[in-house]
Amino acid sequence: MTITLQLAKIAQLSCVVFTKIMKTHIFIVFLLLTASGLTHARTTDGTIAFDCPDAPHAKFQFHFTRELIALAGTTAPFNTVSDVYFRIYHAEAGIFDKFAQYYGETLKAGNWQSLQEDNGVHLYVLEAPSAQNSQSGKAISGIFAVVQSDSDVHLLNIVGNIPPQQIGQLLANLGQIGIEIAALKSLDAQTFQRFERPPEPMTPPTLLRTTGKQPNFFSVKFSTKRDASKFGFSFSRSHNETLHGQWHYYGHPIEQIHIRSDSKEHIDQISEALQKGSTDIEAVMESLPSVNTSGYKQKLVVHTSERLATISVGHIPDHKNEPFMLAKQFRTSAGEPIHEIRIRGHQETHLKDVRKALEKGPEDIEKAIGALPSEISGLEEARLRIEGEGAQRTAIVTIVETPLPLHFYFDNAPRAGFNRVTGWELGARIDSGFRKEKSSDTSYNISVPSEFRGDTLSKFFGRVGYGFGNKQFYYRVGGRAAWGEPDSWHLGLTTQFHRTTSVIAPELFPFYDDTGMIILRVLGVPDHQDYYLREGLEVALQWRPIRQRHSLKLSLLAESHDSLQKSTDWHFFNWRSKSEVRENPVVTPGRMRSVLFKYDYSTRHDFLGWHNTFFAEHSNTAIGSDYDFTRYQLHLRYAHPLGSHRIRTRAVGSFSTAPLPIQRQFAIGGPGLLNGYPLYAFAGDRGFLFNIEFLVHLPALINWKSTLGFPDVDLFLVPFLDAGQAWNASEEKYIFEPKGNVGIGLQLGETDLILRFNVSKAFEADQGVQFNTAWFYSF
Repeated sequence: MTITLQLAKIAQLSCVVFTKIMKTHIFIVFLLLTASGLTHARTTDGTIAFDCPDAPHAKFQFHFTRELIALAGTTAPFNTVSDVYFRIYHAEAGIFDKFAQYYGETLKAGNWQSLQEDNGVHLYVLEAPSAQNSQSGKAISGIFAVVQSDSDVHLLNIVGNIPPQQIGQLLANLGQIGIEIAALKSLDAQTFQRFERPPEPMTPPTLLRTTGKQPNFFSVKFSTKRDASKFGFSFSRSHNETLHGQWHYYGHPIEQIHIRSDSKEHIDQISEALQKGSTDIEAVMESLPSVNTSGYKQKLVVHTSERLATISVGHIPDHKNEPFMLAKQFRTSAGEPIHEIRIRGHQETHLKDVRKALEKGPEDIEKAIGALPSEISGLEEARLRIEGEGAQRTAIVTIVETPLPLHFYFDNAPRAGFNRVTGWELGARIDSGFRKEKSSDTSYNISVPSEFRGDTLSKFFGRVGYGFGNKQFYYRVGGRAAWGEPDSWHLGLTTQFHRTTSVIAPELFPFYDDTGMIILRVLGVPDHQDYYLREGLEVALQWRPIRQRHSLKLSLLAESHDSLQKSTDWHFFNWRSKSEVRENPVVTPGRMRSVLFKYDYSTRHDFLGWHNTFFAEHSNTAIGSDYDFTRYQLHLRYAHPLGSHRIRTRAVGSFSTAPLPIQRQFAIGGPGLLNGYPLYAFAGDRGFLFNIEFLVHLPALINWKSTLGFPDVDLFLVPFLDAGQAWNASEEKYIFEPKGNVGIGLQLGETDLILRFNVSKAFEADQGVQFNTAWFYSF
């Protein structure tokens, strides 16, 4: 670049400006003719005086004012510039270094930021004092550059209120006002990367979820339906893998991805695509090959608030309550996004029909829900309630179906059970009444829950079985009268006559289901429960309000209790009973006449949230009972996620006004209670218990998939603390002497099926180290 070229461009620009000035304001002529001689005075915060000591005379200098820039006909980004100061010096030895050092120190002392200080270019910017902290509020009040070319050294000072994103464009287009500096045109885009405004994340599509109860701990089903395997056992096997990294979905960061498939090849394919391909999860899903076979699916579910995504590929069933991602984003009438839609109250309405109708309808959630009855046959009404504020909004949709006529039904199924007091118990169950349904359900479940399956309508039920271990018959027969609306409110009155085995202190192991553990007991897993015999009558009134988080139950018992002895040591790995299982303790026999009130509050989902229980039971000899007591118990449980970790706490308090029979006592000790002591080491009429454990998520120590062929499972290190005490109502004076222990466990899995190894030590010196294993959450 030569001074002649600069002067020529300035002259050319002056002519253009002069022509325009003659048509507008004549006084601008004076500004143009005298501009080159203006002193570089400090006028704004972005102005820096060209005052380097002992600087040589400039070959050329010019000052572009706001008026000159505007008259030159320039547009953005020059419309944000108020002044441009420009000087050219001969590239004498050491001049560039001298300018770079002096102005660099001066600018940094004034809180200017350095964008580049190499390759012959020293570039600095100053943020406007009034700029806000947010990226969108930033502004640049000054730009200063020291640039060396082949024969010249340039000083450039630009002043204004410049958006940070326009700095690069401004420097590259200085030729529009006659300033040609090649080095500024070729600056790397990374120089201005810090001022690039990241794109605002788009609101992802709305999730659609159905509400309902959690699946059973363990169940094996067979069916006579045409679309199922005929009279055979059917299992759905899935492989799983969890990846940790950095991905994005609609601009939202994703740090953890669960992959689920029935094929290891699919798992490997998706894993490789995520680790080596695009970081856009949606692009990865689009790159997967499509398979046109019945039952095959490719499903993506993203929880942006948790930075978590789940990819399901192959012939695998959906988990209960697993959400779907709709094809669009729903919003309120005010334009606020709806992040999740929860459907409740449906009995015969298929979720796929609701999904199809929503995707077909408008994005306004009120209009979309209001249109459901006209789009789905058999739907009388759809009620909408929006919960949550701020970042997350959930639309709760209650479906009211058109009432169906009552149909008489009669269901029956075989039943099998096994424990150490009855041995194998084989029998059958029946269930009959009037049901509102379109078709009968002929599926059978070998591992039925403790309360019979069925809808909330009135019915008769029965169960009969024979224990081959103690050679005793067991039964339960009764009926239920029910009133209410599905998923709105329900009131049920149940009466039953029974002769059955029951467990002691079932409230201490809410997830240790008697029927769900049959398979594990058959395989020789130690049984933590103690049993006794109940024979008599029970009448129960149960009420559940609209939110389904609450439950109230009032029961009347008129029954006799008796002890049961162990009848077998058999299990699958103990064919000839060479080893003995634990004895079953005795209870206090007698007649029980009592009234029991129970209240439950639960927000549990995937074993996280609150689960609190309060109950009070009163028995009195005045009504023919052999026991006279009133007992109360409050059971507080809370589990909370901390990223990929978990914290779980429990507090139990139990109180009785009089001595209790053994089967009603507060018993603690052993796995899940006081881990540092033997099972049920302490029992009494009164007591308390406190547990806290922290599940630290660990990276997989073993690549299960490649080494053993097993699907990957979550691994947790679990430090825990237990404390509790039990004492009797007959004790003259209570002394606070709690038992306590600390320990550490290793847990595989985090949902309904886990494997937990615990090592714990009681605070008492005479207690040794305890080792135990658990296959269930104790609270």
